[in-house]
Amino acid sequence: MNGIEGNTKISALDMPDVPMGLLPPHLELRRTRVLCAVDAPTHTESILYSGAYASMGVDNSLQLDHFCKTFRIEVNKLTEEDMEFDMIGIDPSIANAFRRILIAELPTMAIEKVLIANNTSVIQDEVLAHRLGLIPIKADPRLFDFMSENDTPNEKNTIVFKLHVSCEKGGPRLTVKTDELKWLPSGSDFLLETKEVPSNPTSKPKTYTSFSCSQDSLPELSANPIGPKHPDIIIAKLGPGQEIELEAHAVKGMGKTHAKWSPVSTAWYRMLPEVVLLQEVKDAKAEELVKKCPVNVFDIEDIAKGNKRATVARPRDCTLCRECIRGDDWEKYVALRRVKNHFIFTIESTGAVPPEVLFTEAVKILEDKCERVITELS
Repeated sequence: MNGIEGNTKISALDMPDVPMGLLPPHLELRRTRVLCAVDAPTHTESILYSGAYASMGVDNSLQLDHFCKTFRIEVNKLTEEDMEFDMIGIDPSIANAFRRILIAELPTMAIEKVLIANNTSVIQDEVLAHRLGLIPIKADPRLFDFMSENDTPNEKNTIVFKLHVSCEKGGPRLTVKTDELKWLPSGSDFLLETKEVPSNPTSKPKTYTSFSCSQDSLPELSANPIGPKHPDIIIAKLGPGQEIELEAHAVKGMGKTHAKWSPVSTAWYRMLPEVVLLQEVKDAKAEELVKKCPVNVFDIEDIAKGNKRATVARPRDCTLCRECIRGDDWEKYVALRRVKNHFIFTIESTGAVPPEVLFTEAVKILEDKCERVITELS
């Protein structure tokens, strides 16, 4: 192409409007932001190809040192069951991997086998067993082993609960809640039916478990007694004369086998909203903009001579409903964007395991997966 001075040919990379090693503003915006228009979002894809901007002297490859400098986690809220944090400087695929691991691959303890001795309530045995399976169990799954089909239930792979309640005849209806589930640290009390005659009459009768010791004698379990996380979950309602007697055996499992083993009620993320005023919005227009937003993202501030203008006060609260850019050319005043590498991550635990422990365990599982891939490739 012809240069600026005379007919000297120069590279496009050397032109003043395209600095070497930097992207033009419009391309940098497309690479790092999702633009949300009235009809649909645009630039939603992640540009992962290392040579995407090679012609401009920009290396788009993933570099470990750059990742270590830019990646960070900021915890915004942490309670016994909920956690919200910002995950900054990471690809959407990695954020989604954490979400999937939290839902399906973190083990917990849940009731798997229910031995029903008597059930005269209106709830069928299968429905009762299903309800029991969904009760969160307050037990650290890291202290227990997985149990296969050929394993014998013992103190390291099984937790036993007993439920025996009855409603007296002539009395009021009885609501059975999870506080009636009693932990049996010594194992099952139900005798195992067998045709074999015991060689030693004084030996202990066989039950459905084979515990070598009581679980409450183990230091790691005696400090934190096992039981349902929430004592007020309704299991059944009994009428006069009705009774339930059963044993429930909890084992270790993962959410990808059954949802009852999932340690989270939900785990989800959203990209950080970015609300930008492209030009000043003043007076009546500012008041109209504040009224348009249903979640109060905008505020009004007073400026000189009694005039008012709109400001972006709470951009994180934006739900991207796009009411603020509908009609009357509002897209000339307001731009809605999402930051592609900044995620607001929320973990809602069932209560069985604290949310901060769940996330650290998810990181370990992802690390193990990466090491397995590297081992297979090497």
